[in-house]
Amino acid sequence: MDKGQEQLMCDNTDIMESVKEIAEEAGRIALSQFGASRPHVKTDRSFVTATDREVEQFIHRKLHELFPDDAIIGEEFGRSRGTIREYVWLLDPIDGTTNFVAGLPHWAVCVARLRFGVPVLGVVVLPVLRETYAAATGIGATLNGSPFKMLERDDPPNEQLIAVWSTWYREVDLKFSGKVRTLGSTVVKCLYAAKGSFVGALTSEVHAWDIAAGLPVLWESGGQAYARDGKVYEVMDLDPANGYLVPPLILSAPSRRDFMRQMITARRT
Repeated sequence: MDKGQEQLMCDNTDIMESVKEIAEEAGRIALSQFGASRPHVKTDRSFVTATDREVEQFIHRKLHELFPDDAIIGEEFGRSRGTIREYVWLLDPIDGTTNFVAGLPHWAVCVARLRFGVPVLGVVVLPVLRETYAAATGIGATLNGSPFKMLERDDPPNEQLIAVWSTWYREVDLKFSGKVRTLGSTVVKCLYAAKGSFVGALTSEVHAWDIAAGLPVLWESGGQAYARDGKVYEVMDLDPANGYLVPPLILSAPSRRDFMRQMITARRT
């Protein structure tokens, strides 16, 4: 490792620790209103609460204090600061708002830093479960400060688990003899795939902020993200004209890519 790489890793470590503090405080703000926030319906028919907006504004303010030259894009307020050059932050104040409103535990505060469109740092806090996942390029993935790698399980086929999106049954057929779970949060599926709790996870088309913070955790744990055609997915489209959309992905160990691809068949209408 040369001195430049070593310095980059030190910088990433310091930044990650600062972002963890911000995200964990944001998680405490959200947790104080868990199950008590009344939702409103956005134009895309998804839920938003006053808590989503409060948490995003808190994270936004803290990040701008630390990184005044970086652009910031949030789910609720869009690109509210900075011109996208080298670095940009993506914020999802509560990924899994429907779960948050319903009093279910699988929701998360997500903060990601991208460099030229590639997520290079991610922090995800699951306040109810008291879990903080963090990763940055070259320094590994951690859960509550402890390093971890993806566990490739060798469960019997009928006991294998995959994670899918909530409306999968209307869109695809799955050729899979194991068990299917849908958690109501894209980033939580990504994290559990990174740990190896699932053989893999399948996502629908989502927004970049829904998954950006989870991808460094997946990559640093030993996993990979693939488009449905099997090509590696890394660079996010941050053009607002395209809606900040991410195509449907497969999240798994590289050795499981083909297994995951082969189980998906588009449903005929």
